[in-house]
Amino acid sequence: MHFIPIVIQVKFIAKTFAGLEPMLSQELRQAGASDVQELTRAVSFCGDTALLYKVNYTCRLVLRVLLVVKEFSFKTNEDFYKSVFNIDLTDYLDKDAAFCVHSVVTESIFYNSQYTNLLTKDAICDRYRDMYDCRPSIDKQNPDVAVEVHVYRDTATISLDSSVMSLHRREYKTSKHQAALNEVMAAGIIALSGWNADCDLIDFMCGSGTILIEAAMKALNMPAGYYRTSGYGFMTWKNFDENLWNHIRTQADNAMNESTDIRIYGSDINYKYIRNTKENIEQLRLDDIIILAVDDFADTAPARTPAYVIINPPYGERLQIEKIENFYQSIGNILKKKYINCIAGILTSNKQAMKSFGLKCSQKYNVYNAELESIFYVYQMYSGSKKQKSEDKIEPSN
Repeated sequence: MHFIPIVIQVKFIAKTFAGLEPMLSQELRQAGASDVQELTRAVSFCGDTALLYKVNYTCRLVLRVLLVVKEFSFKTNEDFYKSVFNIDLTDYLDKDAAFCVHSVVTESIFYNSQYTNLLTKDAICDRYRDMYDCRPSIDKQNPDVAVEVHVYRDTATISLDSSVMSLHRREYKTSKHQAALNEVMAAGIIALSGWNADCDLIDFMCGSGTILIEAAMKALNMPAGYYRTSGYGFMTWKNFDENLWNHIRTQADNAMNESTDIRIYGSDINYKYIRNTKENIEQLRLDDIIILAVDDFADTAPARTPAYVIINPPYGERLQIEKIENFYQSIGNILKKKYINCIAGILTSNKQAMKSFGLKCSQKYNVYNAELESIFYVYQMYSGSKKQKSEDKIEPSN
């Protein structure tokens, strides 16, 4: 008689940047997630342990993945304590292990997150005392289990952080640009642009090369965590299945493309940035797909079309540029003159400077790049008149 193993489906929450929720939803569905629902700066979904490992390792638009262990309502401190006390964490947290608690509290009877942390810790430790006559220790720096508490008014969600170190830390960079783009945001704007690795991609203000590397990894179907050596939070859980993890990782690595016909072009006027990026790309063995040059953007042009241009120009925030409006106008002029039959994507928080861009966008997306409220503008650089191409025009969306 054959027994079919029971696969337990649980709820997860994948955190991301505001504005990337729809693209993350698509990515999670492609990974095999069910019951996918968009939230604010997050997407909830259901799946099993294998999917938890897979999303952490392969998904490009996720900052961290939380495993939801309990959702409940409460009226008093005692209600909250009892609900947490009744949570069984023994599959994840051993009695001799260490844990930490991080809370986010909004419009609640709890005046601050520190009190919520303390109440949660007490409830977890008291349950272990009752069960084992001992309790796990507290370690904020290197916990075996990181507990996340989200309280909004009279509802609470208790989760375990399966990532711990943010997933944007791909660990492929050996040097940093002073205004480097976050890796998840870079992958996000590539997804928003519509680029599917079926033509060349260009970044003529590449800085440390984040957009270039994220594009190359997508073209090669390389897992987001391929270069990561620091591990994941779930690896220190009591129920960590190393055999399953190795299977998921091997399966994802074997699905990579060995090569691609498309090329990714990066340039910057600063020789130092190009030198550092070149060294980095060579170490990653991506120098056969990423082509670098020291160039002013005004001297660039696509090697072949159609192609996509995706740039993150200085905003005038962290990098100061005199006459920022003229600078943005110059970018628009170069795109209009030299990048015909291309799609251009521009990420910026400087709405005033974009008024001087001189082009009408076909789509725009509101996103948050770190703490900066930004917009990702997409332009179709077609030849001929607007009237001739009106039937191909994409209406702007917010």
